[in-house]
Amino acid sequence: MKKFFTLIAAVAMAASMNAQGTYAVQEGDNVKAGDQITSVENITLTYMENDGTAYAAVKKQTNWADADFGAYVCGKNNGKLVSGAEPTGCVYKFETAKAGSLTVGVQLNGNKGFHILDAEFAEVAPASYNLPAKDGDSQKFEQNEKGENIIAEKSNGTVTFSVAEGGTYYVLAAGTKMGFFGFKYEAGTSTGISSIEAAAKNDGKTYNMAGQQVSGSFKGLVIKNGKKFVK
Repeated sequence: MKKFFTLIAAVAMAASMNAQGTYAVQEGDNVKAGDQITSVENITLTYMENDGTAYAAVKKQTNWADADFGAYVCGKNNGKLVSGAEPTGCVYKFETAKAGSLTVGVQLNGNKGFHILDAEFAEVAPASYNLPAKDGDSQKFEQNEKGENIIAEKSNGTVTFSVAEGGTYYVLAAGTKMGFFGFKYEAGTSTGISSIEAAAKNDGKTYNMAGQQVSGSFKGLVIKNGKKFVK
């Protein structure tokens, strides 16, 4: 009997260490700037926008990468990067109490720069992504002349990245109003590095903003020895 209860306790501990939760946008939701979602334990989502701005009406749409997401919402002002400060416009802010893995459902337009920023506004590398065009396999991130991650065609897909305990993250697409289906958060897991700077710290190699090692002839925004610069 004692062994039985010990086993139950061990299973419960494992479950708590890898607790997973999902938030999915629903038809009929009314979203405005500053609204927060706290329904998933250990993570807070804030819908960022210009003060007082209501988000556009929710639209029904199947996510091509994850059928658990069936509707999306977006802001009314384009996402915009701001040097040394929070991005503005249509931005999705996540605050995590525990380290883990975060998957975000997005509607990303073709040739628009996709960004994940941490609390210091450094780029965070996706651990994985599934961004198919309407039919077919996932498209691959490429870099534009600004060094931003882009895809060729619009996608209703997902992007996954690692998050830290006490972390803050901003997800947006620059120059457009990126659609948002919701998120899945799993605490107690790690899908890889939390930032490109961590991957490129003092190893002498050069990485693009997707965390991929590139040659010395690569042109654009790169990370080398933990420092970001344009080649």
